[in-house]
Amino acid sequence: MSFLPAPARSMPRRSVIRPLMTVAMLSVCVGIASYISLMTMTGQSLDDEALAQAKADRNDFFPWIFLAAAQHLPELVSIAAAVLALVWTVRTRRWIPALAGLGMILGANFTTQFLKRVLLNKPDYGIQQIVHNSFPSGHTTATATILVALLLVAPPHLRAKTATWGWLLAAITGMLTVLNGWHRPSDAAAALLIVGAWGVLAVIAIRFTDAALSRPGAHPSDVYRRVRQKMDARRENLERREDRGDSAFTPPAGSHQQQHNPHQPGIGQPGPRGDGNPRFGTQGPAAASYSNAPYVNAPYPQAQQPYPPTGFQQNPYAQYNGPGHGHRAPVRPRRGTVITLLVLAIGLAVTVALMPSPAVAGTWAGRATVIAGYLGIAAAAALSWRSVARWLRSLS
Repeated sequence: MSFLPAPARSMPRRSVIRPLMTVAMLSVCVGIASYISLMTMTGQSLDDEALAQAKADRNDFFPWIFLAAAQHLPELVSIAAAVLALVWTVRTRRWIPALAGLGMILGANFTTQFLKRVLLNKPDYGIQQIVHNSFPSGHTTATATILVALLLVAPPHLRAKTATWGWLLAAITGMLTVLNGWHRPSDAAAALLIVGAWGVLAVIAIRFTDAALSRPGAHPSDVYRRVRQKMDARRENLERREDRGDSAFTPPAGSHQQQHNPHQPGIGQPGPRGDGNPRFGTQGPAAASYSNAPYVNAPYPQAQQPYPPTGFQQNPYAQYNGPGHGHRAPVRPRRGTVITLLVLAIGLAVTVALMPSPAVAGTWAGRATVIAGYLGIAAAAALSWRSVARWLRSLS
């Protein structure tokens, strides 16, 4: 049974401007984090004390088997997420989000390496033992980009769970880079914000492509059908010439077109748009909307159904579109989670910075510093994943 194609999707201006504002906000957060952690003595001191406290806690609170697993957990998470993303892409045929996710992975990792090795330079204030710049974290970026790509290709009814597990695993990965002594907390937090910005850009690219392919005749299957029609017409012309030969007899016009050709519009096929097709005319009753236009070409009366058919639910989150619901799908993490983590991280870091005595590893101030760093990493992951999931919820 065939149905009329869905109407072309529009691309309002605000659907581009508002996501770009989110990208700008995340980029500003990266700039603020880089200035505080690299250019100020207080930021360098807090970062270094958090790293020293994390190293001191390795032997006091964690067994050796956990530390051994923590060395390889980012790689294991990346491999598992990549395999699951590949499976979902093949099963759901979400090729456009997969290509957008691939571009996001390349762009975010390039941005991280460019900022670390070319653009940013950390001044030496005599505070940190390791002077070379490690901002932002490449380990965190590599794992987080694969988790965001998994969110892009996830089926609509699994996006909420994918976003929840994604930001939790990304936050844990960032914390483990600090616990393993690879990076400071600001490095991991900035990497997660960069990944979030590139994830929103990937959503914008998916929307543009989806709107372009929803236009009549722009889908690859329509292009393939037109190419096959031209090839069939050329082959019929050659057959007609061979049948005619040197004889003066000419077959009646249209005799070859009466043969069944599955690649030509006819019974069971929507056919081309235009005034030549009574179902797609621009005048008269044929110009009715898609919701009221029956499939008059159907070979059987029971196949004459409107689009979409009765009982067909294209959006599994359609119950959220009613009055009183502001979302098309649940967005995870919640806004309250992001705000709570941000307030706790900033409040604890400010409290430690205002203390008269410096934070030293093993003291209350040192433990508060590393906890503030972990909360900052979790807040950056929650903010980034919510930003991506918020603009991804309208896509089917």
